[in-house]
Amino acid sequence: MTSFQYSDTHPHLKLLEDNWQIIRDEYLAAANMVIEWPETDLHNGLWDVLGIHYPDHRMPGESLCPRTRELVLQIPGVLLAGFSILRPGCVIVPHVGAVDGVWRSHLGLICPPEAWLEVLGERHVAQHGKVAVFDDRNLHSAGNQGESERVVLIVDFWKRAA
Repeated sequence: MTSFQYSDTHPHLKLLEDNWQIIRDEYLAAANMVIEWPETDLHNGLWDVLGIHYPDHRMPGESLCPRTRELVLQIPGVLLAGFSILRPGCVIVPHVGAVDGVWRSHLGLICPPEAWLEVLGERHVAQHGKVAVFDDRNLHSAGNQGESERVVLIVDFWKRAA
């Protein structure tokens, strides 16, 4: 059994795949606004984020990436969304997500082959314009052993809505 699912299992995410270049371009225009991922115990200081959507909070990416936010809000049961940036040399230690009952999706935007995500021992390398989905409550880690940043759009959505 694989740890990863794709848009064939989650057809509502096809919307992201169909618009990935628009999403990437909005990220590139706002890239100077990223901040360090706040859970600093999980990484070596080389993991950045730009929030797009989080319930009851204003996120910097809302106004900087309006088309991305519009697309994200069309996903049934969306919980949160943001750009995840792994700079070269980034290491994210094995951990489990804090929220039960959600799927986490990664839409590949900038995808060096040396950057990876590992869930329950299975490795995935992001592909431009493709979504990978996993259960965030499973043990997972990530890293970027390349020389350029890896950027994905993370969208968490409730399993019951999927």
